[in-house]
Amino acid sequence: MNKRQPARMRHRWKGTVAAAGVLLALVVLATAAFAAGQVESGSYTGALVPSRDGVVVSFKVSGKRVTGLSTSNVPLYCSGGGRPTPVHFKNATISSKGTFSSNGRYIIQEGPKKGQVGSKLKIDGRFLKGGAVKGTLTTTYLGFPNCSGKSPYTAKV
Repeated sequence: MNKRQPARMRHRWKGTVAAAGVLLALVVLATAAFAAGQVESGSYTGALVPSRDGVVVSFKVSGKRVTGLSTSNVPLYCSGGGRPTPVHFKNATISSKGTFSSNGRYIIQEGPKKGQVGSKLKIDGRFLKGGAVKGTLTTTYLGFPNCSGKSPYTAKV
């Protein structure tokens, strides 16, 4: 074994590691481009899975924006209930990975706590092939943590 052999081996490893790094970067960029290409403009409608309190999720997509995002009711994860309470969410931007996230809140409409925030909601989603979205709706009831919960949902164009 001559003295130059270890140096040659190190040089080969550096080249291999650099090539692997370039390949990984290309895969990440291709994945992001593919995800962004899956976003279809239009009106989306879906429901929680499994169905809960008849909650319908709806929104519109135009370019890189999610607008008109709403649920037909606030899901309840304990006994009780009342009339349907629609919630409207803030508009959201679709990321380069084809995901979005938005927050909403339910303001109590009657009774001694009228005008106060009754629950906070967060919705996130990921666009899939064929005009589909899969995501999660998280509900946090203020003052009633046992009624809070999280549900998956699906929606289609």
